[in-house]
Amino acid sequence: MALAFDHRREVHEAPEALAPLVAALDVGVSKTVCLAARRDPVLEMHPERPMRVLGIGHQTAPAIASGKPADFDACARAIQVAIEEASLMAGAAVKRVVAAYSGPGLASRIVRGAVRVKGAAVSGRDIDAVINAAALASPTPQLTILHIEPLRYMIDDGEGIADPYGLPCKMLAVEACVVTAPAEAISALKMCVRAAGAEVEEIVAGPQAAALAVMTDEERDMGALLVDLGAGSIGLAAYAGEGLVYTETVAAGGVRLTRDLAAKLQTTFAAAERVKLHFGAVGNSCDPREAVQAPKLGLDGRLEAATTLRGVIVDTLTPRLTEMLLLARQQLSRAGFSGAGGPQRAVLVGGGAQIPGVRELAAEILGMPVRLGRPLDLCGFDHGEAGPAFAASAGLLRHRFDNPSLEDVDDHFQPSLAHVAGLMRDTMGKAWTWLRDNF
Repeated sequence: MALAFDHRREVHEAPEALAPLVAALDVGVSKTVCLAARRDPVLEMHPERPMRVLGIGHQTAPAIASGKPADFDACARAIQVAIEEASLMAGAAVKRVVAAYSGPGLASRIVRGAVRVKGAAVSGRDIDAVINAAALASPTPQLTILHIEPLRYMIDDGEGIADPYGLPCKMLAVEACVVTAPAEAISALKMCVRAAGAEVEEIVAGPQAAALAVMTDEERDMGALLVDLGAGSIGLAAYAGEGLVYTETVAAGGVRLTRDLAAKLQTTFAAAERVKLHFGAVGNSCDPREAVQAPKLGLDGRLEAATTLRGVIVDTLTPRLTEMLLLARQQLSRAGFSGAGGPQRAVLVGGGAQIPGVRELAAEILGMPVRLGRPLDLCGFDHGEAGPAFAASAGLLRHRFDNPSLEDVDDHFQPSLAHVAGLMRDTMGKAWTWLRDNF
């Protein structure tokens, strides 16, 4: 697999040019979200570079009504409706999306690659080669590489540095975090999106995308853990000063909570899901004596009106959520990212993060300060700020805006003289770099 190293550069467009529509797609067990956005010339002046969402598509997944996995057609239909809703609201068609994968089998490992430098100093070609060597050093049968995140480079077996470009040496090595996912699952996701009438530009690990939206640079530099409490799984992403060092999904999610609640209340999965969303709580976050509506199945198999105490709900959800968080802590420890050498604080996102009392429970189990994460620089929602459940989709937009592609220039775009001059300067710079690296 040929992997090219991305030398990032700023893309400057003429003020009068209409930026193309960028779309993010987060397909989960409980919901499918599509966000469509453009760069806002006014907001772009803000140092935080906020994004204005123009279109929002949100579909509740068919699986959440019965607790059973949705089939291919149902998934493709949910994606299609979400994309159509976002397109209609944004006033432009969504043809391509950057998607998140947070399903089973998402994993990472730290690998090392090394190459002999071809010239007197490290060139872009050498950096590409050493990252490819790192990819080859990590056999991935039946797996697809989603990301290769360079952590540190070493020249002539010296100490790690962030950027070796232009430095004289004979050997160049890299340590990188390689993020993988099952090839079959990635192929199925692409097929679902294609069946919905769009194409996938890129697939990003869901926990990593969420971290881009809710973590500050300071948190990532100091070492932080992203915990995504999704319906189907718990997503984990650990950061150190060098960058992403670990990501994984744990097969335990909010669906388990709903199933436990359905069994306790003797009701359907869909009814239990509604009770969880409206009255769910853990720990000491509510009055256990409060009576709430919780319909149950009658003798004829149909739902009938009933009430229960919130204490019953708390006693049902707390043990299961505790078990799930302990499992996440165990996986983090097994990967070697616990204690003094691991993350020192955590950020909680996902639909499960909104259950009252979850933050306090997570802080107790993980043994570190925990805060609730919301997208830091996302605006355009009619009903207030985007919540923790939109972290992954917001992070996909941030990733896409920070990594522009050639397709970002629309076919009908008419560049200004200043823009043409900028393109000519950039082309000459690329030509000079190529000549320097190859001769």
